[in-house]
Amino acid sequence: MIVIADSGSTKTQWVVVDNGKVLTDLTTRGFNPFYYKADELEKALFEELHNHINGSDIEKVFFYGAGCSNEANCSLVKHSLQLFFKRADIFTGHDLTGAAAALLQNNKGIACILGTGSNSCMWDGNKVTAHLPSLGWLLADEGSGTYLGKLLLQKILSDEAEPELTERFYQTFDLDFESTLHKLYGEPNPNRFFASLSKFAAENIHFKTCKEAVKTSFSDFIEKQVAKYPDYQNQVVSFTGSVAYVYRDILKEVLMENNIRLGIILKAPMEGLIKYHTNR
Repeated sequence: MIVIADSGSTKTQWVVVDNGKVLTDLTTRGFNPFYYKADELEKALFEELHNHINGSDIEKVFFYGAGCSNEANCSLVKHSLQLFFKRADIFTGHDLTGAAAALLQNNKGIACILGTGSNSCMWDGNKVTAHLPSLGWLLADEGSGTYLGKLLLQKILSDEAEPELTERFYQTFDLDFESTLHKLYGEPNPNRFFASLSKFAAENIHFKTCKEAVKTSFSDFIEKQVAKYPDYQNQVVSFTGSVAYVYRDILKEVLMENNIRLGIILKAPMEGLIKYHTNR
């Protein structure tokens, strides 16, 4: 039996697979090593897994995680996992590696994550061969839910959105102009508020302002990420993440306008990761 884990900062999906059949599908908190010390990670793993997975039965663990971007963090996570999965061979890698494997399998191409944040890489069918640095929500994250939220809010607060849309925004979030500014500049983690606007945009996508914000966000992602890779218009480009999936029709439109070959769009990587690891 093998375990495949797809871990973000807020949640982790664990799947136990035996001969291609999923036996357990469990969601726990996220395990980002940038936010957890080793003892905290070990405690959290035992608390959340022991009632659902018998660690002694597992032969291999493939853990793809946000924050597993350097050797030190990968080693920390691997050590903690080894205490629970005592007999298993353990692989730890970045969530971008997991996304590429899920989306492209053994084929080369460009893999993209468009969720709360955004990221991308080139994949040669076995490993990541190039990726651009992630500058985070404050400086970049084009194509993400956070970036979309910023674009939409700029239009609303600048009085450039439809009056009905602006009224819906203030009613939905129980805010006015001044309290919105306070939420952005006077409270912690404004990026979370920006990201929450992605759902609002989806619910109001029939408004021109919302659709244009989504298109602009995707166009900026193409310009700042995808177009930086060599020969990108002859590469297959695939996507995973809630934003890519929810707005997939608009994403396809933007890709066609930029003469980019679309591969697949997955809401989450796990489906592709199961296929990748059971076919090897």
